[in-house]
Amino acid sequence: MRIRKYRYYMCDLETTVYEGQECTEAWLSGCVEFGTEDCHVFGSLGELLTFFKHSGSNVVAYFHNLKFDGSFILDLLMRSSYKQAFMKYPDSPEFAGEWMKEKDMPANTFKYSISDRGQWYTITLKTSKNIIEFRDSLKLLPMTVERIGKSFSQYRKLDMEYSGFRYAGCPVTEEEKDYFKNDLLIPKEALEYMQSKNHTKLTIGSCCLDEFKNIVGKETYDTMFPDLTQVDCPLPIIDLFDTYRTPAASADEYIRKAYRGGWVYLVPGKAKKVLGPGLTADWNSLYPSVMLGESGNEYPIGLPKWWKGNYIPEEATRPHTYYYVRIRTMFHVKHGKLPFIQIKGSFLYKGTECLESSDVRGKRMVDWFGETVKTRVTLTLTMTDYKLFLEHYNVEEFEILDGCYFGALSGLFDDYINKYAEIKQNSEGAKRELAKLFLNNLYGKLASNDNSSFKYCYLDEAKNVKFLPVEAHNKKAGHIASGAAVTSYARYATITHAQKNYHGPDKPGFCYADTDSIHCDLEDESQLIDIRIHPSKFLHWKIESHWDHGFFTRQKTYIEHVTETDKGKCEPYYDIKCAGMTKNCKELLIKSFHGITESKETDSIELRKLVESQEGQEFLKIKRTLDDFVPGLKVPGKLSPVRMKGGVVLTQQEYHMH
Repeated sequence: MRIRKYRYYMCDLETTVYEGQECTEAWLSGCVEFGTEDCHVFGSLGELLTFFKHSGSNVVAYFHNLKFDGSFILDLLMRSSYKQAFMKYPDSPEFAGEWMKEKDMPANTFKYSISDRGQWYTITLKTSKNIIEFRDSLKLLPMTVERIGKSFSQYRKLDMEYSGFRYAGCPVTEEEKDYFKNDLLIPKEALEYMQSKNHTKLTIGSCCLDEFKNIVGKETYDTMFPDLTQVDCPLPIIDLFDTYRTPAASADEYIRKAYRGGWVYLVPGKAKKVLGPGLTADWNSLYPSVMLGESGNEYPIGLPKWWKGNYIPEEATRPHTYYYVRIRTMFHVKHGKLPFIQIKGSFLYKGTECLESSDVRGKRMVDWFGETVKTRVTLTLTMTDYKLFLEHYNVEEFEILDGCYFGALSGLFDDYINKYAEIKQNSEGAKRELAKLFLNNLYGKLASNDNSSFKYCYLDEAKNVKFLPVEAHNKKAGHIASGAAVTSYARYATITHAQKNYHGPDKPGFCYADTDSIHCDLEDESQLIDIRIHPSKFLHWKIESHWDHGFFTRQKTYIEHVTETDKGKCEPYYDIKCAGMTKNCKELLIKSFHGITESKETDSIELRKLVESQEGQEFLKIKRTLDDFVPGLKVPGKLSPVRMKGGVVLTQQEYHMH
């Protein structure tokens, strides 16, 4: 079979941003080939595509954030003579079809891989001369260009004025060219390093799984971690009219209902209050830690055995087994215990809430009186979650419906984890950063599903680019039994340590957790209970910071005024975590805490412009405190993507905490 050869490039675009614009375009484009430092700079996107078309070979071209830059490429292709390499299924009742294989694509056609959730992976263009494949380097190196520069490259991210009237072919200053070239050279060096280690998959997760298979052997992997989407679930349907009691079609579907993410919880009695002093402890590499044989955790392998009925078989509880169980019950959290059960996909419950009870207030049901309604729910749980559930909750009308169990072993991941743990602990720069990526991204690939649903692009009547969802399930799933066990063991580790340091809502101790960290309003780490501290060892905690005061609004939304990090005493600073709030919004908010109305030389150009804008000046007139960090807070400076003719523009809007 003939193997195609490709030349590899790093690419970038600079696009127009100015007041009142109704369309956009690239006013600067360019690329640099791997193995060189010769940057090619062009005045439009079309020139870049022409350069690749006449390069004399097939091309793989990376953009760092294809979702943004690819919008311009896709918009250009949709308005050109190129056709989409898409085969619609004949007589399909709704829009359905699939992309042609690359070898079957006619000349002057293109296809793209955009998931139903809006993740962009590739755009493939077949010309009369060659194949050009655009990839997203952000999927391979999930970090900013600035951070890549510090870890992988001799070059550093520069600063540039983004807004202002520009157009394709406009004059370009030397400073703008220098900024642009650095943005090419920085990720190019990092990708070269990845290639030197033979990590050439589309995503870091795929690279991790490929490396793990190479270490354990592909045949061994297939035996230990079979494709559970191909394994039938033999449990009969109990009640066609009760979806909670309907088992799944496959083992993957059954077990996947037990798959949950990290534990994020704020003690209600400590919410929206100024707390402190306090400290934050981070578990060193939580997921790799619980995957190590040293942790004592065992992981399911092979094929499941099933049972049905209100019991757990004795064989399922023997050493070296791991089971999944489906129960139906009402529950209430025990006094002094922390809640952790979440119910997703039900209109009765908020999916992100750690429930204290299965009872439901009338406002969530058709109940004229607003009474509390006792509700019996069905839960599918890992063995680890099941045991913790019985420790933390009182149960009523409890019934085991069915379950399955596997043989289990410890140490399955030791060779892989120990390899990268040693690199991380004994290296700096690129080697250390790469080791961290490989330690933290394997478990997620184990839990990946078979959903390959994607988006299909079209032009509406106004010639605007729109997308249609197309359902597909052609992707090979990971081994969900192992993936669910990893996250379950990790939750157990965080919850049990938080519980030991929880002394009630009105006493110093545990107040907030986010997956691998616990935040406590305690003065000193000596007050922590059963927290083994070490700056880097697995299965230990690191004291990430001390803060003199903190304010926890809700999950994923808090502020800590840090006075000391794991490196020692530091210049005090505000550490803000808030989903959806951009860096510039956070910096502007911090300036309003201090009452600063002028920008500093060290601030970025964009932040200085925000501070000096009318909106920024109005915002800074009010001196705020931590008590203002609550729903209703509005901060200017949020950049939001707006799709228009030509591509996407990041427009400055207001962040609003709801």
